[in-house]
Amino acid sequence: MKLLLRAEARETERRTPLTPMDAAVLVGAGGTVSVERSTRRIFDDAAYAGAGCILVEPGSWIHVPDDTLVLGVKELPQSPDVLGGTYAHFAHLYKGQRGWQGDLSRFLRGEGTLYDLEYLTGETGNRVAAFGYWAGWLGAALGLRGWFLRERGEAANSVGPHDSRDVFINDIKTVRDNTKVPRAIIIGAKGRSGQGAGELFEALDIPVTRWDIEETIDLDRVALLEHDILVNCVLLRGPGLVLATANDLSDSATRLGVIADVACDPLSDFNPLPVYDAPTSWDEPFLHIGEREVWLTAIDNLPSLLPREASEDFSTQLLPVLRDYPNGVAWRNAKVAFDETVSSLTKE
Repeated sequence: MKLLLRAEARETERRTPLTPMDAAVLVGAGGTVSVERSTRRIFDDAAYAGAGCILVEPGSWIHVPDDTLVLGVKELPQSPDVLGGTYAHFAHLYKGQRGWQGDLSRFLRGEGTLYDLEYLTGETGNRVAAFGYWAGWLGAALGLRGWFLRERGEAANSVGPHDSRDVFINDIKTVRDNTKVPRAIIIGAKGRSGQGAGELFEALDIPVTRWDIEETIDLDRVALLEHDILVNCVLLRGPGLVLATANDLSDSATRLGVIADVACDPLSDFNPLPVYDAPTSWDEPFLHIGEREVWLTAIDNLPSLLPREASEDFSTQLLPVLRDYPNGVAWRNAKVAFDETVSSLTKE
């Protein structure tokens, strides 16, 4: 295969979908792997050069041939407005998110192809590679730390990358008050994100309730709101689930103090937490909602707070899929999702 690993456009994005170790596997199998230089990526350029990759300048992706797969984590820059070629990254465009028509029109005008990494699915329909575990783990970590700060009457500072999970846990312990132990609830507890969230709470001996499809078909919202921390790990593809409304959060009978929305889909009509309309950021990780000032965190690149662990995990999952490019079932399924969404765009 021919692959270009591009430098991420976001200032806060340090992850990579392909580590030097796994890039070396592709090179060893006869592939050509080019890597745009980056000072932010968690693995330095020299590691990729040592793996047999070709180092190129940032922005080279604009000029690569159509037979080269341009691989990244997050969305492309807004320029150019015509996209030929072939791309794989998390685009967040297929569920009517704000601005989806304009972004997809770029591919339509240039006859390009997008393989959204979220839609790389296997025979059973499950995703073949995801950052979900670390998103859940970090969402729970931020939520728990925020709850302790809220109880102490302290503000939440900005957040940034940590060298390891142990450093993150120690950071929580520095603000923990052992006389106050919150009750947490995870929605979507059986998925990757839910498992990650659960393991964070277990590591710190926090009581946790785990709900999944069975418990949310007929949602007991009163029971949900009796918890101190809510971690939402459910990414909806259609309507049907509302976990909390603005009225719920303002109700004096509500115990809930912190929400960690790991799914982070406020730009979609299917957001199960219709109490906010934009993600939070590393600089301002929490919103304060309603008269009770419920804290809500919804950072859309959570795993980049632990970029090394998250990148190694994701790259391990993605490597066998890359080796099946472009004819493997996951690529075919992602192409169908792209074609169907572009088709709906042309009908509007």
